[in-house]
Amino acid sequence: MYRLLHAHSLLRIAVTTAAFPPDPNAPENRGLSDSPSSSAASSHPPDAHLANSETANIALLQSIWQRHDVLDSNATSTQRRFFFLRRFLGYMGVLVVLLAVVQPLLMNQAILQTLGAESRDLADWQVYHDELQSLSLWALWQRHKFLAIANFLLILFPIAVTGLRAFAVKFDRGNSWVLLRGSTESLKMETFYYRTRVSPYHENRNQVLAEKLQLLSERIKGSTVHQAAFNPYEGELPKRLDLGLVWLGLHWPWVWINRLVGQLWQVLFKYREVPLDPPSASADADLSPEDRLYQRRYADLTPETYLRYRLEEQFGWYRNKAQIYNRQYQIFQTGVYVFGGLGTFLAATGLQNWVAVTAATVGALVNYLEYRRIEVTLIGYNQAADALYDIRAWWSSLSVTAQANPDLFAKLVSATEETIRSEHSSWLQDMQDRLANLYESTEAKAKPETSDQPENPAE
Repeated sequence: MYRLLHAHSLLRIAVTTAAFPPDPNAPENRGLSDSPSSSAASSHPPDAHLANSETANIALLQSIWQRHDVLDSNATSTQRRFFFLRRFLGYMGVLVVLLAVVQPLLMNQAILQTLGAESRDLADWQVYHDELQSLSLWALWQRHKFLAIANFLLILFPIAVTGLRAFAVKFDRGNSWVLLRGSTESLKMETFYYRTRVSPYHENRNQVLAEKLQLLSERIKGSTVHQAAFNPYEGELPKRLDLGLVWLGLHWPWVWINRLVGQLWQVLFKYREVPLDPPSASADADLSPEDRLYQRRYADLTPETYLRYRLEEQFGWYRNKAQIYNRQYQIFQTGVYVFGGLGTFLAATGLQNWVAVTAATVGALVNYLEYRRIEVTLIGYNQAADALYDIRAWWSSLSVTAQANPDLFAKLVSATEETIRSEHSSWLQDMQDRLANLYESTEAKAKPETSDQPENPAE
């Protein structure tokens, strides 16, 4: 039966894979994804765990995985959009403060060049200062180019920051990212329950899975997810943009700024470990791509394959992400202390004007730690990894006879999936609460910025 189903479904699987190829690096998309990618596979003949079970519906699984890939792709794109806007606002906030500090220095330098270093008449300095202040940007450009540039940017950047904050509240799609990621992981979890035939999938599992898919779709109806179209959507063919001159004029600056922000982030904060030895070949290296895809997504799972595809990979993913988040937390928290101490040093040495720049930098770093939820997520990953380690140790302590017991296998699956569900639910709730606070604070900041009150660029 396995070979018949396999041969009958390969063509449809290939079509699905061509439209939405599996991304082995999908876990890196969360938190631009919060589930591990499969890295090993092997085929096994049916055993006692597969006996008397309803045949897997390959077409239904294809539909589930196609939906999963669409949600995963859109969650990744919305996450990148959210982080790009937040990082860009952080850069702009620090830059505005820096310009506010530099502009008076440029003004004094311009006065000094005009009146001469020997001039000590404060009245002359004040008259020429007022004259420079009254000049238009073009007239100022004719006399002092750097001062004109600083004045222009001090006008442009606060307006841009105010507009971007309002834009981010409506279009950064942070809530959409969280909801899409939650739906993606829920779909994946249901497929593992389905393929292991654990309750409620021990009977009529095809019908149960179809009902679960409908329930998951109901959760995002009427939410912020539906305020934007899926791109790509199910079965969509590759497309390219064909823009007019006006849209080209807007599109290319946006692309350039996006790349610049990403590259600047890598230059300033890139920190990754490169393995000294090449990775060893996976257990499914001898399988064809079609067989590997079938084993990873469609084949029923035995205890051995479930441990390999789900528990082991999720455990390894939690550990790897915990290391990354630990390094990020140490680097950014250290940056907070360093710039805070630098501000104290500048104040003590008579450079009080530059304290505003260090304070803005500290604010940007703290804000990044908050909206990324690095510390909270790190704790959750470590706790989940420890729980999965204990589950694996418990299963390894069982005898071969006990491991063949379907009830104990169901306990293994339930404990593993509930551990993953608990971690993901905590992350989901924490991110939703943080985004609600973030949008409320952003809207509160926008109100005084539209009045005559000065902007606080450190936020």
